[in-house]
Amino acid sequence: MTDPDPSDLELAVRSDLARWKLAGTSLGAAALDLAKAIAADDLRPAARAMLHAQLNKNLSDLRKLAPPEVVEDEVDEVKRQRERRRDAAGMA
Repeated sequence: MTDPDPSDLELAVRSDLARWKLAGTSLGAAALDLAKAIAADDLRPAARAMLHAQLNKNLSDLRKLAPPEVVEDEVDEVKRQRERRRDAAGMA
């Protein structure tokens, strides 16, 4: 038996976990379970709201555990080029 197609929410959670490099964590697995449960057709609105609140808390906790994203800009590239030129000229 195969799993049904993942919901948009589950796909988004998987994407966040991959970006944060936390896909293999227990908290990440719990977030995926919550996303799957939210997608259930027979879920009452109050239960869905409760699960959404718990998922938001889990994702917030996961976001805090994620390593900082490295954002490079043009200044970083200029710095690398300068270092390469210095190395090539023997000025290291």
